[in-house]
Amino acid sequence: MSVQMRLSGDPEEIEVMVKVLAVVFQLDGSGLLHTNHGTAGVRCYLTARIPNKHDRSETTTPDQHR
Repeated sequence: MSVQMRLSGDPEEIEVMVKVLAVVFQLDGSGLLHTNHGTAGVRCYLTARIPNKHDRSETTTPDQHR
């Protein structure tokens, strides 16, 4: 099972949120930050999935997404 997420906000806050999400979810995506149109901040697109028991030993790190 996976979901696609759009994170929007301050770049430093997005970095913290990605680190927190990576504790629970396996994250995929480019991690590129895009400037928001019409509002302050940036946005980032990720796909999150709940790791199965075989994936838990291979946790993702936020550095893989930035």
